[in-house]
Amino acid sequence: MSKIDKLFKEYTKERFLKLNREQFVYIVNLFPAFRVAMSDGIIDQEEWVTVKRLAKILGDEFASDDLGEEKEENLMLIYRSEFRHLIKNLDKWQEKFLAALKDYFSENATSREFVVETMYLFASASDGVSEEENEVIEYLTKQLRLEDIVL
Repeated sequence: MSKIDKLFKEYTKERFLKLNREQFVYIVNLFPAFRVAMSDGIIDQEEWVTVKRLAKILGDEFASDDLGEEKEENLMLIYRSEFRHLIKNLDKWQEKFLAALKDYFSENATSREFVVETMYLFASASDGVSEEENEVIEYLTKQLRLEDIVL
């Protein structure tokens, strides 16, 4: 069983989530961006707008029939709730999410660029990339072995 599968099982069980693996993988891919957004200790208004926008995009894109009649909105609300949970509990999940993501990259190289892009998207959501955000991006880039990704 892959690290992402173990994390999926643990996280969805603890959070009582009805997400499929593909829907969950997007949360994992966005985790570094949340870490960047929280680098200064708070999510400001512009960053929160970005979080909500991503939740809506993912809700529209990945809604499945088992989520009910209002599936897109239900999935958007699930994503928004999980984003909020992860932002509040970064320390609890960071090691597990980063380990799973690093392992996931070995089979899904295209996700590497997405992760770097979203880290910079969140960092620049407010007044440019701050020193704290840049330090976190550098740390995560090194941890996830993303140094070769150039945007």
